[in-house]
Amino acid sequence: MINRVGIKVTKPKVIFTVLLCTSILIILFVWSELRGRMYDLHYTPKASQMSFEFKTPTQVPFTEMKVTEFSVGKDQQEAEMSLLNADKNMIDIRVTSSKPQYAKDKIKRVKIGHDFYGEFIPNDSGRRVLTWKDDMYYEVIYYAKLTPKEVSKTQMIQMAESFQ
Repeated sequence: MINRVGIKVTKPKVIFTVLLCTSILIILFVWSELRGRMYDLHYTPKASQMSFEFKTPTQVPFTEMKVTEFSVGKDQQEAEMSLLNADKNMIDIRVTSSKPQYAKDKIKRVKIGHDFYGEFIPNDSGRRVLTWKDDMYYEVIYYAKLTPKEVSKTQMIQMAESFQ
């Protein structure tokens, strides 16, 4: 049978086209699911390191992330931790009593969980940033290897929601 555009349509061509389209859809679905996947982070600061109360994440966007640095500021109102995995994916987390400052034109307001709103900066000199205020100001900074889009806004929000 020949269709309107003059292409000969046969049963094998139809089957091949259906299988190709189905395969592409499955690949796109699996890719989007894996891209949004979060991994457990098992880290609790030692009591000697905790000079003030603050939360730490329980979920991160990369597998096998480990805390490489943890420090508490001399004024005991600031803490910083760095996360890194074997693939060199890097995230910094800062907790401070003062609000982080970013250019107003880059900031997008986002909802974090049911109770909080934060500020999302999609690209700040190659970094992706999410900040919000709980008892303290929290700042999650993702350092992109290639492009800031490697970690989605949704993943950063999920990470913020996991803080305990």
